[in-house]
Amino acid sequence: MHQQISSQGEQGSTLHRSGVGQAMAVLGGASTVGLVAELLEADEATVRTAVRQLAAGASARATFDDVDLAERILRDTPAEIRRELHSRAAKLLHDKGFPPCAVADQLVAAGAADHPWAAVVLLTAAAEALANDQIDRAVARLELAYRATRDPADRATIAIRLVRAEWRSSPSNRTRNYTRMRAAVRAGRVPASGLPAVVMFLLWHGQTQHADQALGQLDCGPLDEAAPKVDFLCAWLRSAHPPHAQRHPRLLTARARRHSAVAMQLSPHLLGAELLTSLFTGWPQAETVTLAQRLLTGHRLAPGTVETLAAAVHCLIYTDQLDVAAAWCDSLLAEAEARRAPTWQSIFTGLRAETMLRKGNARAAAEDAVFALNHVPAEQLGVWIGTPIAALVRALTLAGKHAAAEAQLRRPLPRALFESRFGLPYLHARGHHYLAVDNADEALRSFRRCGHLMRRWHMDFPWLVAWRNDVAAAHLALGEHGHARAVANRHLDLLGAASQHRTGGVSLRMLAATADRYQRVRLLRAAAAIARAGGCDLELATTLGELGAAHRAVGDHDKARLLNREAIRLADSCGADTLLRDLLGDRAQRPTPPSPRLRPHPNGLDTLSPAERRVAELAAHGKRNRDIAATLDITTSTVEQHLTRVYRKLEIARRTELTFVFTPTGPSVSATG
Repeated sequence: MHQQISSQGEQGSTLHRSGVGQAMAVLGGASTVGLVAELLEADEATVRTAVRQLAAGASARATFDDVDLAERILRDTPAEIRRELHSRAAKLLHDKGFPPCAVADQLVAAGAADHPWAAVVLLTAAAEALANDQIDRAVARLELAYRATRDPADRATIAIRLVRAEWRSSPSNRTRNYTRMRAAVRAGRVPASGLPAVVMFLLWHGQTQHADQALGQLDCGPLDEAAPKVDFLCAWLRSAHPPHAQRHPRLLTARARRHSAVAMQLSPHLLGAELLTSLFTGWPQAETVTLAQRLLTGHRLAPGTVETLAAAVHCLIYTDQLDVAAAWCDSLLAEAEARRAPTWQSIFTGLRAETMLRKGNARAAAEDAVFALNHVPAEQLGVWIGTPIAALVRALTLAGKHAAAEAQLRRPLPRALFESRFGLPYLHARGHHYLAVDNADEALRSFRRCGHLMRRWHMDFPWLVAWRNDVAAAHLALGEHGHARAVANRHLDLLGAASQHRTGGVSLRMLAATADRYQRVRLLRAAAAIARAGGCDLELATTLGELGAAHRAVGDHDKARLLNREAIRLADSCGADTLLRDLLGDRAQRPTPPSPRLRPHPNGLDTLSPAERRVAELAAHGKRNRDIAATLDITTSTVEQHLTRVYRKLEIARRTELTFVFTPTGPSVSATG
């Protein structure tokens, strides 16, 4: 290389100055006369003269840090000469004690790392680049370090770091580095310190066999070095992927230990392990909220803390600290956006969608869920996709957009989704979609499957998914009031008292639907009080609407109107359009012409749907609910629901008043009429 540059210099001063310019361009901001001379193995005086001539020839633009000029010089330099200069510059800067980043940039530009110290320098520089959110630069340094490393265990560790770096923007399982990581697991070459991260990546994509293999290796290897991460992994497995926790009981038992407050404060993984253990081994206590807040306030969002911070937000959601959870989602989202991490944004937007759904804000939940599903390719979201899809399906169902909800349910899903906690809200949302489209049998199957999984995984907590209330709703839709009462009462028995959790109010609402009109008022009043305290506008609107109907049924029309008005306001504010239409009695829609067999009625007869009219007319003729159901080929529960809406729309209190609304003339209604 030196001979090539010297021979150029012998052809004339211009070419000699060109060699100096090349060296200056390669060294960039590190350029000094002394370093350029050492790089070219030339005399300093000669280099200084060449620099002056360069500066004069370039109208004084050739300075040691002129980036544009340096780029032009490097573009005109043959690739072989350029790579050789960068390689020599890397050794020179390393020998002179320059920072690892400066040396690493030269190694990456050279495309080779043949020096024995190169891998260590590249890894150090990659860590600094990651800390500064320079992802592309970090990946380039790690990739070169991987090629420069020969030890299989070290290569496996670097592959994991590459996967984690790329994960921020592309959580794909089809990349070269993901394949390298998985091959290292199969070969048993991943060090114990790297196995927790590997297990999480594999389970994200539902690759359960590889994850079990990695867990088996972790079970057999030394754990002292990775103890905090393994502790968190074990608690995370119990809470997010319980089948894997059950398949490796010895590992989980070995790691089930408490840590000092100082140790937990220093390690987000130990604090996260304590938090998840506290939540999923008993009833959520104030201590759980305190631990979650401590974790979120004490540790910054980073590649190694995403899972722990997401777990802390989930704990706030499950303990009904919904406003606090939403605030933390906003904060973490802002940080993820500032650090250009789309995957992190998708995760925390999905958590915010779940939070908004629990607050009863269907409109906001849908917006957040769509963002989470579109910010990175949905096929890369793995089993975690269950979180935003569940929120979106539930929100669309509440908005009455059943075709759109059905389209979301047709999305392809990882088979392993239902081996993880993320499948539970999906089953809940799917069941409620089926309820909304009058397929109560299919809804019941979804709800029962959810309950079966929760019991099998020893996660039958009412704050996770209140599946018994869902089952009760399905039984009500089928007209099976006895079954509905039994399941709702069982949920209350598990709570100890309805007021212990907001889902207790839903149980009371289910029981009210099976009670007489006076008991219904009492039960719904208690349910409304719990709903107000629980912070879910949707549940409060639903309960108030039913309470208003109950007051109307006992003749208290003034109270009914006040309750209905508040329910309408809440339903409108949270985007629950289906509920809103029921509460309004379809008054917002264009009225259809009255049937020739119906007398006009000042209280809204024209607003009845065709199905409600058929049911109402048969009831006006003295038919019992069971007979109406048989005539129209619908369930008794559907008849009751239609009549409830009819009473509300017509502002009547009892069945006998229908006689004064409908004329007795005309043929009787048929099932097809």
